[in-house]
Amino acid sequence: MLQYPILEIIISTIIDASLVEMLIHNMRGHTILKDAKSGKCLDVNSAHLEVYGLNKPKDLIGYTVWDVNNFMNKMWLDNAQQVAKFDEEVLYTGKPVVKPLRVWLNSRGMVWAHHMGKFPVMNNKQQVIAILGTSEDLTVSLDLRELYQYYRHFYQNRKVAISKFLEHVGILDYFKTLPTDAETIVLITKKKFGQNKLVAQHLKIAEGTLESHIHKIINKLKLDCFNLNSMLLEMNTTP
Repeated sequence: MLQYPILEIIISTIIDASLVEMLIHNMRGHTILKDAKSGKCLDVNSAHLEVYGLNKPKDLIGYTVWDVNNFMNKMWLDNAQQVAKFDEEVLYTGKPVVKPLRVWLNSRGMVWAHHMGKFPVMNNKQQVIAILGTSEDLTVSLDLRELYQYYRHFYQNRKVAISKFLEHVGILDYFKTLPTDAETIVLITKKKFGQNKLVAQHLKIAEGTLESHIHKIINKLKLDCFNLNSMLLEMNTTP
């Protein structure tokens, strides 16, 4: 985890632009530097560019959060409004804003959970001249049930939610027909508990009902993917 109190002290005393640039491109995780008043991106590292499906800093430099919202609005919901509010808070209070867990979609429509920090960059008059944003990816810390619930939240169409979830966990290509919501939950629970008896107990259904779900899941797999246990081993929260 980033040492945010130390980071705040460092950033508050930085004047040299080259030091800021070095910090941005050498910190772990995602970083972006914005002009405090205009909100325009001044610099950004490669990890953060990947979230937007971009390749080079010049693809984002000069853009505000509202410019980014023009091509990310389908993924973001109200994220642009939230980010603008956080930036405004840093600008007017001169204090960092830290959110332990924020979740939205990246440019590929995949769930991205992260720890967010926004820190003021001060000049020698202690005026906020820029805002350094940092994010640490927490997606892998979500359990499969949490991850699936986020997909259901972001995608109102249940089939799309299931498809994106299966793509995220790496098993979409095993299926010729999508599982239902109930069958997806069976997959998630079986991944966690393994034994049918434990799965049925956790889901509070009869073992016979569980076996029926599993049989239907197997019938939806492609001909060369009938080994359910092997497929379950492939499931993970890293897209």
